[in-house]
Amino acid sequence: MPMFEKKAAPVLNDQDLQTAVWKKITAHLEQRIQALRERNDKELDDTKTAKLRGRIAEVKELMALDQPAPSVDADDTEK
Repeated sequence: MPMFEKKAAPVLNDQDLQTAVWKKITAHLEQRIQALRERNDKELDDTKTAKLRGRIAEVKELMALDQPAPSVDADDTEK
């Protein structure tokens, strides 16, 4: 890890997080992630399970727009 690692600022600022639109979006995403988790709890083949886990990860990323972006090491990037 680099000695002077700089974290990116959140995508959304404090004002954005107080809007009715953001509150509606987060409520929808919370419902969506719950529905995806319930589907994932059922017996599925490996491919369907992997697809659902990918969707869950993507919803979690959207829900984290109020958090600082994680730092990316050169070793963590896709090739």
